[in-house]
Amino acid sequence: MFSPVLQEGGPAKGTRSSRRRQRPLSAENSVQQPKAKRQRVPLSDATIQNHDASPEMFEVKSDQIDILGAKRDGIENIGMPRKELSVRSKKPKAGDRANKGDGSIVLTTNNAYTVSKLPALPDRLRTDAQSRQQGAVYSSSGYALSLTHTHAFVWPYTSTIPSPETFTFTLPYPSKHLSDPLPLGSLVPPSSVSDEPGLVIVMPVSGKIAYWESISSAATLDFLRQQRTGVEDTISGMFSGEHVIQIVNAESTGFVLVFSSGRLAYMSVRDGHGRPGISVQFLRNGLSNNALGFFGSIRNVLSSSSSRGDIAAARASYGSKVGERVVVAATSKGRVSSWKIQRGGQHELVTDADLRERLIEAVRTADKAARQFVPESFEVLDFTFVPRDLEPKYVNSSRLSKALTQGNDEVQHGLLLVSFTDRRESRYAIVELVITADGPEVDTVRPLTSYNTPVRAGAAEKPRLYLPRPGLVAFVVFDRAVVTASMVAPPESPEAQLQDDAHILPPSFEDVIDFRDDDALQVVGSGIEEPSGSSQSQSQDEQRIHRHRTKNPAVVLLLQGVGTVRVAIADVDRFTTDTPPEVTAKSKLEQAVFFGIKGDNPLVFQGKRALPFSNTDIGNAAIELSNEIVSSKSPFIANLPVSIENNLKTRVSYLDGLIAYLKTVHVDLDQHTRWKLLYNAEKMAVAIWIWQKHEQFLAQRPKGQKTLISEIVLYINESQKTELNVYAGELDPVRHWFIHDVWRLEIFLAWAYQIIKYACTEHLTDDAGITRLAWEAAVIKNGALFDARQFRIARARTYGVDPTKLPGGNAMPEPWTASHLVIHNHKRLIEFCYKWLESRPQKPEDKNRAIFTSIKELLPSLTSHYLASLADQAAWAAQSDDPAIVERGKKYQAAHQEEAYSKILRLKDFDLWEEAIELATEHKAFNALAEVVVQQILTIEQTSTQDTKAVSTSDDTPSLAEVKKQRMGKLFDEYEENFAFHAYEVLLQNSGVQAVLDFPYDKNGYATKFLRTKPELAKISWINDIQREDDIDHAAETLLNLGLTREQQVWNKKIELSLGKLALLAEEAEQSVNGDGVSNAPSENWAKNGINLEKIDQELELIKIQDSLYQQILPTIQEAVDDSAALEMAVKEHAVAIPARQKALLTLFEEAMSSLLKHEALQPLALIDLLTLVSLRDIEAIGDQFYLALKVARYGLKSKDRTNAERLIWRRCFIRDDWKAINRTTDKDDLDQLAIVGSTATYHALFAVVDEQHSDEDFQPFIKPSEALGVYTERLDHRFAQMEDDSLCHRLLDEMRWEDKQLQTFIERCRLDDWYQATRDAAEKTVADAYSRLTASKAAKANGVLSIASPRKAKGRGLFGI
Repeated sequence: MFSPVLQEGGPAKGTRSSRRRQRPLSAENSVQQPKAKRQRVPLSDATIQNHDASPEMFEVKSDQIDILGAKRDGIENIGMPRKELSVRSKKPKAGDRANKGDGSIVLTTNNAYTVSKLPALPDRLRTDAQSRQQGAVYSSSGYALSLTHTHAFVWPYTSTIPSPETFTFTLPYPSKHLSDPLPLGSLVPPSSVSDEPGLVIVMPVSGKIAYWESISSAATLDFLRQQRTGVEDTISGMFSGEHVIQIVNAESTGFVLVFSSGRLAYMSVRDGHGRPGISVQFLRNGLSNNALGFFGSIRNVLSSSSSRGDIAAARASYGSKVGERVVVAATSKGRVSSWKIQRGGQHELVTDADLRERLIEAVRTADKAARQFVPESFEVLDFTFVPRDLEPKYVNSSRLSKALTQGNDEVQHGLLLVSFTDRRESRYAIVELVITADGPEVDTVRPLTSYNTPVRAGAAEKPRLYLPRPGLVAFVVFDRAVVTASMVAPPESPEAQLQDDAHILPPSFEDVIDFRDDDALQVVGSGIEEPSGSSQSQSQDEQRIHRHRTKNPAVVLLLQGVGTVRVAIADVDRFTTDTPPEVTAKSKLEQAVFFGIKGDNPLVFQGKRALPFSNTDIGNAAIELSNEIVSSKSPFIANLPVSIENNLKTRVSYLDGLIAYLKTVHVDLDQHTRWKLLYNAEKMAVAIWIWQKHEQFLAQRPKGQKTLISEIVLYINESQKTELNVYAGELDPVRHWFIHDVWRLEIFLAWAYQIIKYACTEHLTDDAGITRLAWEAAVIKNGALFDARQFRIARARTYGVDPTKLPGGNAMPEPWTASHLVIHNHKRLIEFCYKWLESRPQKPEDKNRAIFTSIKELLPSLTSHYLASLADQAAWAAQSDDPAIVERGKKYQAAHQEEAYSKILRLKDFDLWEEAIELATEHKAFNALAEVVVQQILTIEQTSTQDTKAVSTSDDTPSLAEVKKQRMGKLFDEYEENFAFHAYEVLLQNSGVQAVLDFPYDKNGYATKFLRTKPELAKISWINDIQREDDIDHAAETLLNLGLTREQQVWNKKIELSLGKLALLAEEAEQSVNGDGVSNAPSENWAKNGINLEKIDQELELIKIQDSLYQQILPTIQEAVDDSAALEMAVKEHAVAIPARQKALLTLFEEAMSSLLKHEALQPLALIDLLTLVSLRDIEAIGDQFYLALKVARYGLKSKDRTNAERLIWRRCFIRDDWKAINRTTDKDDLDQLAIVGSTATYHALFAVVDEQHSDEDFQPFIKPSEALGVYTERLDHRFAQMEDDSLCHRLLDEMRWEDKQLQTFIERCRLDDWYQATRDAAEKTVADAYSRLTASKAAKANGVLSIASPRKAKGRGLFGI
């Protein structure tokens, strides 16, 4: 029996007497049972543990109860007497807690269920969480039972008191070994004389049984001794090695004991008159062989475990008759038996069948994954009955068979929990079993896909299957997990019909709740809570104050190391709707984020199994959840926090938990998702800082005066913030914004400037107020962007992104710190600060001086963030697929370069030299860096020059300038040409070229490189090459390039080319002879120098021709008073050959003549135009003008340009004369005709060309008149390709066509081709005769005879030079 623990010399226990009057002794000759003492534990470790006992085994005293002495059960070590107070709370009345909170702590929740930890737990179980224990939950009475080797604890698990009133019993016959099975127990329904349950305990190994009719009775020692045999007994007939493994409540009939041998026994705790009395009777047949005798027992033990398997589960259900129950038992190998048991022990075997093969086939048919396991691994784990008498709506919604409608014993309807297992994982399934008179049938199979962890061998409890009313949701309880699975039929569809025909349950709601893998944390007992049934049962429940009344089913767990945990369905009726609960990626994330961050949560949300969703689904869910956290749209976030800062920090912790969870489960998120999550986290981190600044600003301002932050929230457009619900009591817009609108932080920052603008334009405050607003705006803008970027850098690795490369493109979110609104208003804020500081110079006595100084000190950082935003926006937009965004990105890129220069330079106006240098270095703005560095040096030097006193008394300022120059030299070394060239550019503009050449800290010759990159400085560069670099080759190259391509003045060009030629000749001379005067091998540069010398000679020849032409024009303009008059006189005198109507050609002539008179080097085509259109008086002075034009074409043009130019020259030459008159030979003798031909421009040009051939055979620019046709009649030369004046081009083409038409007329009507050939022949004969006479003259001169004229002079004497 239970022994009281209050003894002399032992720990004192609180006692209470019965509150009910005892029944008279005459009433059925029964005596009221002694009542166990209520006690409040906690006990100290000294009273709980025997430190001297071995951890493997402890000694148990004699099973005779020591009535007078202290109880010694091998676990408790009784020392000095200790009193323990038991404070009992007022017993609540029925229905008092119906509408009150139960004090539970929600561990997790979603749209399907809620997991909560109940507050009530005995102190002893809370403090001694390591010892082995097992128990059960009885929702019908509202009590939970927990058993250890030595004690039984009963307490109302629904109590709202953390340390509830607990009934503690010391077991009379404790286990002998720690490894022995724990005692089995069950609460007994209350008797007619009590409203509280009784307790029965079975010692599994010894078979000792103890029964207590009411847990609240207080027993007296004498009465205990007298009535001991009435409430204690021992199971007789147990085999050697056999022990009890399960006790099944079959009340009001009794209990069924399940033995390790496979036998079952009926146990009753009341006699036929309802008085306490224990009797045990083994059931016949079925799962075990009840043959008596020694050999029979051995045979039974061996055969039951090998062929039939251990009994996995036994359950009892109500029969159709009063006092009758149906018991169904299943072995682990698939054998199922059922009995009808009546009060008193009469029983009848109804069914006994081996369903193993049918179960294996059904599961493997329904679940393809199960086919991967070997059939030998199949095992039955548990069995439960399907509830009866369900409402029609639940019957119609269920996926189970029509057996749901059967309400008699002839049909037993249940579910089996089965599994297949290999070394690493298991596959579980719920199988519907219908037992009829014809035998058991296997029906629907419901695979469990969310949980595959094998059953742990050392688990305190085997897996349990529950299907509470109304039978729509099943609970599968493992030692460290609970699976909730919907048993509702899917919507009608062809696919569902096919699955129905195959007895396959289509996928429906299923989720797993995992507990931590702590050694001391495991499920040691469980039970279910069902919605109330009939009105009669409800009336009975009202009398049981501890019963939890619910509208939805739940499973209650005894979780060792934690306490009592309830898994309750949120709304079971929702499973019957068209939108039943479902496990979504978002719901899983919510559970991990909002509940996983709690350190004391026994649930685990990560690491045990992968999420059954794609990476895309998880990523989208993560973004949605992140958005809800930032906007406080989640139901798990309070919308009325006392502390905004704590609320913001909590939301930040949620975002941290989200990314940590995603990393733990190894989700492969795309870059868009990662950046979106990071941006949200940035905004929350910045919001915390802004709120802290808001509180700081409030403290600094007079009470009641709004800060900039308050003003921003008020002024933001209503469409850009969440509206206040005044009727719901939302009265604080600032707090409301920080709760709901942090996700719009970029709009908030943009409004920082707008508030200042409105305050200024509307004159809302004075200058001091504007200054204060400007300072707060600068602080907020600068600090927010700084914190955001620092957060981005610090957390980039966590989010898996590169903070130095912002991703762009349509698929990537726009960086919120670089949005258009932020950039635009940031720029305007900076510019306002510039103007405000400049317009209000501060005096030492000004009270706002400190604020002005602070604004000035913030300018560099503000500028830095502004430039960073520009760069970020440009980088993001450049990668977009939208042409409009790409174009916008180019504008931002250009703006970045422009603003980096201008904004950094502005800092020096506020004496922020060093800050400007640092900022320019940070953003690689080398042009700005050079400007600031050089200007600082010049300013210091200028200051030292002006301050004569400082110069005479101290050399600090000059030395400071020298220090700055040295730093400039170091910048040369660090950034090379990127900085040096810009620095020399600034130095050149401000101090001239001498400052560039004289800079002392240029160690790498950047001055020379700078000069060489400046074509306009070539005149200085070649001198530097010779004087400082001793590089004649490059000097020659510079001069050559200058003279050939850049020089505009013809005299300068002539000098530069001559000097370049001289330098090349000097270099050749230096290379051709070594120090001993011995000739070396030809240098590689000789060929290059030869080409360059040829170019120089050709250019000099062109200059010579231009000079000779100028000399012809010079007499005409000698009396001109200015350049304009000279041009007018030259055109009037020398443009007579141009027809008056050819205005375009006249324009070309005037432009070329103007350049000639200004001594500008003419381009070859312009010089050709002058030579072919000009009219000259003394042609003999320079030679034939068309011949000179042909030489210009040869020296100045190449390939097609040269050919076309030659055609143009000959065409103008041909049409210079009147060939109609020449062709009329009537009445002319040969000499006259020859004289006429000899006076033509064609003859003069041909004579000069033929004469040139005697010295240059390659010069053969002969073109017949017909070959000159068509040149430049459709397209002009390259000079006019980029000309904007199309009208001039069209007029030129018309005039070219006129020339062509003239030539065509001469060819067709005047036989010009024939005349050309005749003229050429005559010219060749004349030149030949002249050279013959010249040869003869030289011979005669040698003999003393007078010489004869040269061919050129002979040309003027007539066709034959005679």
